[in-house]
This record gives sequence, structure tokens and C-alpha cells, in this order.
Amino acid sequence: MEIESIFPLTYRLSNPNYTIYHRAALGGLAATIKAWGKSPPEGILPKLEQDYVTIQKTGDLTDKKALQLILDASFKLTEDKLIDLPGQFIREDAIDLRISIHEGLCLTFLQHNKMRPGEKEPRKCSLKLSDSEESHLVTYKAINSFAHQKAQGTGLLDDSKKSTGSGTLPKIASIPQSMIPGAMTGQKSLQAPVEEVILLQFLMVGCATFLLRPRTYKEKAQACIVVPDIIDLKRFASMIEIINKRSQNFERFTNNYLGRIVGGAEEAALSFLLDMTAKDIEREKSIKGCQAIAMGKVAWDKNQINRSICIKIGGDYEELKVFHAAKQYLGKGKFIKMKDGKSFSIPDTSIPELIAANLAADRPWCSHFKELVAEKKDFRNLLFRKGELHKVVQAIKDDIDRAIIHAFYDAWKRVRGQLRQRAKDESKKKNIDYLPIYYAFLEVRSEKIRNEILRLKTPDLLAGWFLRFCADATKGRNLIGISDNADQILKFIFNARNFNRFQNLLLFALVSYKSDETITETNKNGDN
Repeated sequence: MEIESIFPLTYRLSNPNYTIYHRAALGGLAATIKAWGKSPPEGILPKLEQDYVTIQKTGDLTDKKALQLILDASFKLTEDKLIDLPGQFIREDAIDLRISIHEGLCLTFLQHNKMRPGEKEPRKCSLKLSDSEESHLVTYKAINSFAHQKAQGTGLLDDSKKSTGSGTLPKIASIPQSMIPGAMTGQKSLQAPVEEVILLQFLMVGCATFLLRPRTYKEKAQACIVVPDIIDLKRFASMIEIINKRSQNFERFTNNYLGRIVGGAEEAALSFLLDMTAKDIEREKSIKGCQAIAMGKVAWDKNQINRSICIKIGGDYEELKVFHAAKQYLGKGKFIKMKDGKSFSIPDTSIPELIAANLAADRPWCSHFKELVAEKKDFRNLLFRKGELHKVVQAIKDDIDRAIIHAFYDAWKRVRGQLRQRAKDESKKKNIDYLPIYYAFLEVRSEKIRNEILRLKTPDLLAGWFLRFCADATKGRNLIGISDNADQILKFIFNARNFNRFQNLLLFALVSYKSDETITETNKNGDN
């Protein structure tokens, strides 16, 4: 059934029937209109306001022709056959970011080959990071076209036998999976009013895509879509543009290739959230949160990528600064050279992934940290990163978490002093340098502490171990870290509900302690 002209089109954020997907799509449309600037498609008159968008057509344009002009200006390909979405404001020289977004879109919105026909063999591209002269060879799927360029699967621009040739659009159109990834259809396709289907075309533009390298889901989760919950269209469009500018006035986490490589969906969402709410850049927020959708292979459907996990992310968290520090110092990603000469990207560490998952699930930020130090080799690797881990500790807001960690620091500092003196005494007897002996003592004692903490299975045993550790360190004297917060600490450590949190805090304190000892020679264990 065809209708009279649908123009002018008006979309409002306040529409009570809109879901987060509609609002994200409206944000994508708003950003696209901003990207058009003073050069919109000929015959198209868009208007962008804080809470609504209108699009009018002029002259004798038919609705179908007007829609095709809008799509042509919104969904493009580069000369290298990479997806180009003007509304995402990707710079021409940001080829690394464009490749990561292209690959993310091909794994999510455009996972089926028929939605993005292209070359059979992947293309190779050499990338250079801004802080390195080394080149990294990556591959991508070059495509000849993609579904959104012609509203494929919607029926909007299809030549129908029932069409009168007047150029009008159908009243109802279909919603394919390329429009909303993971949307499942039954015997009939999902359908919606034509105006709504046109809007949802822009969901791809309003969302951010990431490539997943998860520690927990392993190869099952491959990509992630972050769907923003938008409350201000103008600000949202402006922030998307600012994030991808070359300016270095503020730190960004998602504006390069490695920034789109994350451990988990929660890390992707919080990284995007940090960029969208950058301090001193956006005084009033444009989004109130987002939804993270991880997509990967599932047991019951090996032929396509489905939604593996769907997580709602709030606009703020009590310990968001802890994640910020972890992302800044431990989450920059890295390339690994493969035998075939290609490079494979992975997160630098699993710390940001873990903290993000905890915050999103409303757990203490340190929950499950013991899993990252359960193996000796992983524990030793983290000891090399104690400087960065200490930065994370400095970002902690919770008073009791800080008190526990600093009490451990105080005791551990004294124990290290005792070990150092022991090493000096032994070196005098053997007439050798004391440092190798000291490092050996440190390694053995650190491993012993790790094992003891991991093996204690009850709150009373762990609390008793901690108090003995502190008492042995001070040899009966008061420990400043405990005496300043004695009641608070004792109440916490003997509460059975705090057992897991206490255990994880002690382990985090062990790997994050940064020595203030003055040592002139290089420490092989990373103690400075």
C-alpha cells in the first residue's frame, strides 16, 4: 500500500514510543546532518535542534528520489572500499580507525555477505602507530556496496509490480537484521511504519563498534555494538565530531585502531562513555548511558553471529575514575606479530575489562581480581606493571578500600626493609653485592604471600593472616595504616560478607605496591 508524501519528516527524542535504538538512530541522523553542514543533498532541507530533527524536500522530487539522495549522502565507500559514514566524522588520514570500524560493522550490522558483497580475498594494509615507527600489517574485507546504501531488505526502494510509478513510498516497511543486529524474525519479517524504518537506517551511524578480544568469552564473542541513550541531539553530534578531531586537548580512548580493541562489552561501553563525557569538554551530557551488545557464535547457531550478551550501562559510577586510570595506564592495546607477517591486536592487560565488568554488574571494582593472579606467571607479569597499577590505586574513592590497601602497603614496606637488611648481612659474609640476594628474597616472599592469600578460604582465617602479617612487620609496634583506621578496618575484615572483596584488595595491594627505595641498579622484577 502506497501513501502520499511522507515529507516533511519529523523525529523527536520525546516520542514515548521510541526505544534506545530509535534514540541512537536519531543521534546518528543528527550527526549526519551536522556533517552535511551547508551542503546537504540537493533538494533536501534538514533542520537539527536539541530534541528533534526535521527533513523537508523541495521542488518536484519524489519521495523515493529524496530518500535515495539522503542515503547517497549518508552511506558511502572510500576508494579503498571501506565503509564511510560522514556522521561519524572519521578523518581521511585516520585509516587505522576506519579499518577497525569497517571490520566491526561487517561483524555486526553487515555480517551476512549478501548485505555487503565484495572481494573474496582480504586486502592488506600497513599501519603505523603515532608513537612508533614500526609498521603492522592488518587485513580487512573490501566491499563493493552495503545494504544501507539502497535500504536493502526494507522494501522502501524495491521496484514493486504494484507500484504506480509515482515515486511514493509504501506505508509499511520491513526491518532486516542489517538494521538492528540480532533482531530475530519469525514466519514474517519485522515491520514498522515507513518513517520509523527510515530513521532506523541511521542506527549504524549513531552506534560505536568495537572488536572484542575477551579473556572470559574467548573466541565466542567477536564484536560489540555500543548503543548510546541520547538526551541532546546537538551535543551528541558535536561530541562525535570532537572525539575524532586531530586536536590533543584532551585524552580519548576510542579514536584509533587499538582504541577499538577491547576485552569485553563493558569495557567498550565505558570507554565510549568516558570519551562522550570528557571533562571540561562537555559540561552538560548528551547521553545518559548506553547499552552494550556483544555478538559472537553461539552453540545453537554456528552460521551467524548472534547476541551473546546485552548489558545496560549507566551514565555514572562511583568508581568510574578507577576504570579511567586502568584504561589510561593499562588498556592501550598492542600488536602481536604472527608467523605469516601479519599483526594481531590484543588489549594490553585484562585489568580494564575486569573493572568495567564489575562496575556494570554493580560489584566492587576489584571483584574476581584473584583470577588474574591465580597463575604464577600472570602474577609475575603484573609485578612488572606495578607503577601503572599504583596509578589505579590512587584513583580509588572508597575510604575502606584505600585504608586496607595502604595498611598492607605500610606492613609490606617494613617487611621489605627487613628483607633488605637480611640481604645486606648475608652479602657481607660472602663479600658480594646484596641486590641479587635482596631480589631473590623479594621474589620468594611475594610468591609466598600470594599463595597464602589465595589458599585462605574463610573470613576469620584471612583476617587472622592479615593481622599477623601486620604484627610481624612491626614486631609488636603500632602500624600507622591500621591505627589511623582501626575500628573501620577491623569491622570490615571480620564481616563475612566482605571476604571476597578483602581477598581481592590484598592481592591488588601486593602487585601495586610501588617502592620508594633508592636503588641505583636495574631491578629485574620491576621494583623501583
